[in-house]
Amino acid sequence: MRAFARFSLFRWLFTYSRRMLVGEGVNPGLEVDTYFPDVDPVRVSRDLERDGAAFGLKLPGHVVEKILKFTGDTHCYADRNVDKGFLVADRVAAEKQLDKTILVAQYFNTLSECPEVAKLISDPVLNQIAGLYLKSKPTFVGANLWWTFPVDATDEDRSRHAHVFHRDVDDFRFFKFFFYLTDVKEGDGAHVCVLGSQGKAPAKSFLDRWNIRRYSDEEVSETYPDSSIVEICGNAGEGFAEDTWCLHKGMTPTNSPRLLLQFQFALFDYGVANDIRDPETLKAIT
Repeated sequence: MRAFARFSLFRWLFTYSRRMLVGEGVNPGLEVDTYFPDVDPVRVSRDLERDGAAFGLKLPGHVVEKILKFTGDTHCYADRNVDKGFLVADRVAAEKQLDKTILVAQYFNTLSECPEVAKLISDPVLNQIAGLYLKSKPTFVGANLWWTFPVDATDEDRSRHAHVFHRDVDDFRFFKFFFYLTDVKEGDGAHVCVLGSQGKAPAKSFLDRWNIRRYSDEEVSETYPDSSIVEICGNAGEGFAEDTWCLHKGMTPTNSPRLLLQFQFALFDYGVANDIRDPETLKAIT
């Protein structure tokens, strides 16, 4: 898939073909219960199409509180490794045990372990947005929930955990919902998106246009106007949708930890975008 999905022609062909096979997106059905009664799915889909990102989503406070309680009571896993589990309150002890700072720690099996997360993926507004933007029946392919901590991260860790500009090639058409579960101000690890950069990455040569690689801040700033490079801050509960085929990165926090929830919808499920792990393989270090 990744060999072909970097090319716009193949992206269009596969999207069109799938729509012919399985039909259009989700019918409105917005009279049923939703956490987002004031969100216009058509507007969000239109903004995604134009800019690669759309804003104006907001989780209710009680949902944020319940997910935060889950994250405090449940092991997260340093560097997304199943044998490096710890409670977030014990991060300092975990770093001593590992003899390294922890930049990223992810939770696993959130759909089965956290009812609030499981309910969100069936929200009718989120699913209608998915159907409209994907132009076909949407496939939910995974949830991810993780902390990013303010540490003096190595270049290796920053690259491994996508704190360098890049674009994703997860399918022929796909996008993600992101929700901040902590307040994210400047210095708190905000997400950065280059609006309108879908399929238009900086290139050192003609062939480099289709490479999938990391991009330096200098390459991005030399290619796009400052007005299109957006650092997305927000209070706990605020969210946005993004087609991460556009250029983006996570900032490394310098002040406070950031907790982020992500849902991904696509045409096809390749089984690699979820957080599902065999519970028997999960091990704690503290």
